[in-house]
Amino acid sequence: MEIRQLKTFMSIVKLGNFSQAAQFLGYTQSTVTTHIQLLEKELNTLLFERFGHQLMLTTDGERLYEYAERITRLAEDAKNELEHFDAPRGPIIIGMPESLCVYYLTDLLKEYTALYPAVELKLKFGISSDFRHLLRKNMMDLAFILEENSKDADLVSKLLWTEPIVMVASPDHALAKLAQVEMKDLHGQTLLFVESGSTYRTALEASLAKAAVQPRTVLEICHIETIKQFVCANLGVTVLPVVAVEEELAAGTLVALQCPGVIFKTNAYLVYHKDKWLSHSIQSFLKLVQERLLK
Repeated sequence: MEIRQLKTFMSIVKLGNFSQAAQFLGYTQSTVTTHIQLLEKELNTLLFERFGHQLMLTTDGERLYEYAERITRLAEDAKNELEHFDAPRGPIIIGMPESLCVYYLTDLLKEYTALYPAVELKLKFGISSDFRHLLRKNMMDLAFILEENSKDADLVSKLLWTEPIVMVASPDHALAKLAQVEMKDLHGQTLLFVESGSTYRTALEASLAKAAVQPRTVLEICHIETIKQFVCANLGVTVLPVVAVEEELAAGTLVALQCPGVIFKTNAYLVYHKDKWLSHSIQSFLKLVQERLLK
């Protein structure tokens, strides 16, 4: 029985299925399956059973989960206790939106890895709601989030900066000819968004719903660069952080649309759980963020 097998088992329980656990852990699904098969073979029992599409723990699986929590916690405590008296080392799992990583955090991450080469940074891209879930499950150490406010009682949030948002379109788009874009002007338009859950997407969708405006199509695209290419090709309109489109706005391949009906502004926060044990590695990262980014 190996710690990594127990961590795989716990990840499946927390996330609800093998595929999500594999994606989170950076394994292939076959590796996750093998970990569970090896555990079941060693323990001579079945850990999971399926009812239709629902994955459920067996009675033995529930008993193992209690032991797995205690074993992995003891292993983590031992590592943290020893790490405290040594140079930072080991993994740190950090969640962040793609826009922050690409446009703000690259230099900071590069500096941190140069200062502490024994630390393994594991970056997870996604949205704030996912990060909160993983922080509360202790499956993520730190997260950068974009939100108007961050007031969760169980999370520590450090405000980093205010992030302006802009609605953009191709200069050839019909809306680019308008001095101001009202909500009704977006009726029947194609909108391109990052994943659901982003603050600025939610703000725009709420304004559209309030005005009873129905877009013709909503395209959900994971990568900002792909969204920008589509918008430059006049395939629709999007909202993105200003920093993500500064070059295109300066070059004239995209134009900013004036949309007074929506307040396009959000804030960048660094967040961690209030009960999180801050290892030497995490403390070193927080210190570097404070020196380089904290307002």
